[in-house]
Amino acid sequence: MLQDLDQLAARIGHLVQRTRQLHAERDALRVRLGDSEAQQRTLQQRCADHEAELQSLREKLRAHDQATAALQAEASQAETSLREQLARESAERQALESRVQAREAELQVSLQARDTDLQRLRAAAAAARERIDAVLARLPGGASIGEQP
Repeated sequence: MLQDLDQLAARIGHLVQRTRQLHAERDALRVRLGDSEAQQRTLQQRCADHEAELQSLREKLRAHDQATAALQAEASQAETSLREQLARESAERQALESRVQAREAELQVSLQARDTDLQRLRAAAAAARERIDAVLARLPGGASIGEQP
């Protein structure tokens, strides 16, 4: 019976030792669990931060795309307006050039007419001088007047 009690005491000692070992393992597992949970919370926070940053970047990209689209529309409208203005000014310039050319042609015709009139008047003046000289030459004493310049 003593032997049974020794075996029982040995078994109880062994159970106590095994219980202490299991408690130590449980405590170590709790510490590891706590560390894992802390890591998980850290990773979740980092993930949330990254998600927030990603959302912010998406919003910035959307705003940038909208601004770009607005600028492109404005640039397109400005280009269209400038092209229309250029077309109007080109048409005005061509009309002005046409008027200038027409006026120049009128002035050329007028100048040629005046040149013709001038030539005719010079010819008439020369003819009149010749007739006057001829009349003066036929007058008595006319030769002496024509010779006295």
